[in-house]
Formats: sequence, C-alpha cells, structure tokens
Amino acid sequence: MKAFRGEILSVPQDPATAGPEAVRHFADGLLVIEDGLVVACGAHADLAERFAGVPIKALPGLIVPGFVDAHVHYPQTERIASHGEQLLQWLDRHIFPAEQAFADRAHADGIAAFFLDELLRNGTTSALVFATVHAASVDALFEAALSRDMRIVSGKVLMDLGPPGLADTPAQGRAETEALIARWRGRGRLGYAVTPRFALTSSDAQLAGAGKCSPRTPTC
Repeated sequence: MKAFRGEILSVPQDPATAGPEAVRHFADGLLVIEDGLVVACGAHADLAERFAGVPIKALPGLIVPGFVDAHVHYPQTERIASHGEQLLQWLDRHIFPAEQAFADRAHADGIAAFFLDELLRNGTTSALVFATVHAASVDALFEAALSRDMRIVSGKVLMDLGPPGLADTPAQGRAETEALIARWRGRGRLGYAVTPRFALTSSDAQLAGAGKCSPRTPTC
C-alpha cells in the first residue's frame, strides 16, 4: 500500500445528473493505492490518521484520473502534422502509405509500443483506437496494451473498397474479425470494436456484415 499527497480533482459522477456535487476537489488531498487499486481518496486531514502507517509521496501539480481518448489512430503516429490539403488527398498522400507498412508485424509492434507509451506519458490511460486493415496490427496493439494494463478498445479496420494494399473483402473482414474477437475477448482490460473505416471504404455488403457482428461472441 502507498499514498500520494497533493491537490486532487476528480469527477466520479456525471455532472449532467449529479450537478455541482459531481466534482470533487481537495486542495490538500490524499490518494491511497493498494495492489494498483484506489482504496481511498479525500482530504488529507480526514484520511491521515486512518492511513498513518502508509508511506506518503508528495506530488506537485494537480492529481487527476487518467484521461480517455475516444478516437485516435495509432498507425498515424509517424504522420502527425503531415500537410494534406483536403481529407482524401491527405489520406492518399500520407496515411494510406503509412498504414501499408503495418503488414509487417515487427513494424506494428514498434509503433504500438511507442504509441501507448506516449499515451501514458501524457496521462491517457484509456482509448478507443483505430488499427489498420491488417489483423496483426490489432494483435500488436492488444499485446502491448495488455502488458501495460491499459484499457484499450480497438479492432481490425474493415475497408473492402480501400486502395490497393489496404483492401479486404466482406468475407475476409468477417473471418478476421471473428478470429480476433475469439482471441482477445475477456483478456485484461481490453475491448473489441467492430470497425468499418467510413462510408467510402466499405461496401453495403461489408457494412451489413459488420452490423451482424458482436464483440461479445466470436461469430458474426
């Protein structure tokens, strides 16, 4: 067991329903951790006696819960800030070529490790992450997330109308999605997302198939 002392801000309830009371702020707070879980959080004056024997580390700045990123593409890590005029030109010029490299599992492993370490370095502990059309890109991300005990939701990108080197088929996309769900369902803090890229890269047949898939079962 260990404790951290400093200014703490948290929002354990939804302010839309709980109102101002949803926000908790302790100018001099104490956060107590045991086996990676928060066992107490509150004012230092209220908790100090209860946890008198626990080693305390003072932290500067503001202590907050981990951030959540609801939409991020890990294969685009090396193309951050690339100029592309309009969206489709940017995809053709920078993003699709970068994603083709994820056919190489070793490349995917390296980018996944760097990407997740950068999330953690900037305080993001949970994220919904796009991978690529390659099933191995999901394996690489999930393996790296599992070793870091992160809450990551991701899935193989479905794009049967994608460019050469990045196109699957409805049947292939379904089979690989089912295999990935079966391989990763229920492991650690991971979650699977059935992931068509967007309307321009998936046929009606693929979108219909995706709609029949469930991350809770291994079949679509």
